[in-house]
Amino acid sequence: MTSWWTDARINNTVTREYIVREVGPKKLQDALHHPLGFGDGLTDDTYLDWILDKGRRCFLILNFIGVPDRIFQLIDKSLDDDDLPLSEDALYDLNLFGGRSETLDKKFYRQQFSVLVQDLVPGGHQDFGADEVVPLEPRNGRKGSITGASQTSDRVYVHQKLYTRKKIPTSGDNGVDRVHFVMHLKALQSLKHPHLVSVWATYTQQDFSYMLLYPTTELSLKQFLDEQPKFFKSLEKQQRRETLLQWTHCVIAALAYLHENGLSHQSIRPSNVTIDSNNTIYLANFAALNALDSTGGSGSPYRTEIYDHAAPENWRRKSSVYDVAPDKTIHPGGGRTGRRIRESTKAPSVRPSTAFFPSKRARSVTTTTSSSNSSSTARLNKALITTFSPAERFTPAAAPADVFSMSTIILHLMSLLLGYGPKAFATHRGKHNRQAGRGGAPADASFHVNLTQVGTWMEMLVKEAKEREKKDQKGKGTGGNFWRSVGGVVHNVEAGLRREPSERHTAQELETRIGKYVSRALGNIEGVGCGCKLEDEDAERERVKAEKGKDREETCEEEPIFGEPIYRLSVPATMTNDTSMGVDSPVDQERRIGMGIPSRANWPLRA
Repeated sequence: MTSWWTDARINNTVTREYIVREVGPKKLQDALHHPLGFGDGLTDDTYLDWILDKGRRCFLILNFIGVPDRIFQLIDKSLDDDDLPLSEDALYDLNLFGGRSETLDKKFYRQQFSVLVQDLVPGGHQDFGADEVVPLEPRNGRKGSITGASQTSDRVYVHQKLYTRKKIPTSGDNGVDRVHFVMHLKALQSLKHPHLVSVWATYTQQDFSYMLLYPTTELSLKQFLDEQPKFFKSLEKQQRRETLLQWTHCVIAALAYLHENGLSHQSIRPSNVTIDSNNTIYLANFAALNALDSTGGSGSPYRTEIYDHAAPENWRRKSSVYDVAPDKTIHPGGGRTGRRIRESTKAPSVRPSTAFFPSKRARSVTTTTSSSNSSSTARLNKALITTFSPAERFTPAAAPADVFSMSTIILHLMSLLLGYGPKAFATHRGKHNRQAGRGGAPADASFHVNLTQVGTWMEMLVKEAKEREKKDQKGKGTGGNFWRSVGGVVHNVEAGLRREPSERHTAQELETRIGKYVSRALGNIEGVGCGCKLEDEDAERERVKAEKGKDREETCEEEPIFGEPIYRLSVPATMTNDTSMGVDSPVDQERRIGMGIPSRANWPLRA
């Protein structure tokens, strides 16, 4: 790991003994104690005093390039560390090395930047010149910065800690204003949450601005769901279960913190949730971090993962006609040729494809042309494909959409806790969208299209938790209270998966509800969920939460998780009918219809 020449390191290195030892022969060592050659006797300082007080960097540079004895000429010209950096023209005019040595001038010019390091500090911003050294080291081991590199992000070490560095152009047509960059990132640096990837420091150099994000992790939740790493598998079984349950509160708490600060994430999906080797989970890549990135921080505008975890209001159907590569020319006799065929001016008819992502060509449209030698036929293929396109990135409904996407993340975690992987979950969601035959398009397994299937999956999870609770009550397991809390978390996730944004609970409400269940399961008497309560949180935040949730009953503590259907909603008592016989209230019926959920009378789990 590279050690940079910071102030502390220079002061510890360039000591009285170091200067005397490195300056040269005995004659020069004695000269260090002579009075300064300028000042006309107005000062008693010696050359050694000047170096220790004002010229440590200058002496270090001269020693690096092999001419420490030139420190006397430099001091006689009244130069010190405050005059650095010296330009190449200034070095030429000063003639420090005699005979106007261009070689030593260039060495001094380049070397001075190694001892003029502006340190990167938490919450700070630095402007570096083109030749200045940025005190960081890319993970591949090369010194310096990546100015001119094509990638928009990489990983670097600063003070032996790993950070993610994002590069943003501040010049050209796609560049952002440098002042705007600094102001925008300064505002984001105030965001501090134990489960949120945030801005640690920023700097600019040449035509680019950079932000350093911390913490940097090696593993995304998407990778974790597919295969758990060794550091997680090494935990005891009950520790693994408790960790997964804790994570549900950690991620919703991070989202609630963003919303409380007037920000939204707008891209919640498993690949934007990360996990470190200490089994700590983080929410990363929220919209404000990518707002200055000309690429939007998302690459391709369509990815299956984005679509699958998006809220219903964030995607709309879009039909487009696509050209499919034409077949080779077919002659009447069956032969083929690569000759170019003049297309007919007659507009071909278009036949729609019913597949969501059609893997087969739509029926081709045939046009006929003729030549002097033979007639030939060219098959021009077109298909009408119905896809989904994302809505505008910034909308007033961004917060409810975040809650929907976060609820899908929590369901993934609870499914894994109960032994079900992402493939089994996806298969269940999309089983009614499969096409008969071979080579059909992949089934649409998105959450927002398959809310009914999501509901039955959640019911299965609650049933599984209930069975494990019964087993534990017989003294064979880890404790019925734990599984009861697992069922409670799944039960409350429904409030974030409602089709209508206005019907969903806020992130703050879900954090409070899920936090209570997590606290109960872990025996946390303080009732702060996973224990990630911020140091600066106080009674005011709790008061605000209470105000926001006063129109709903807080039934988390006494909610009969296993005695009621999973979509038993909590609403003010004045709005509910008698449900003792399993009859839905009008509000429940309306919400069930919106979600595509069967009425309570037909629900499989009954008390």
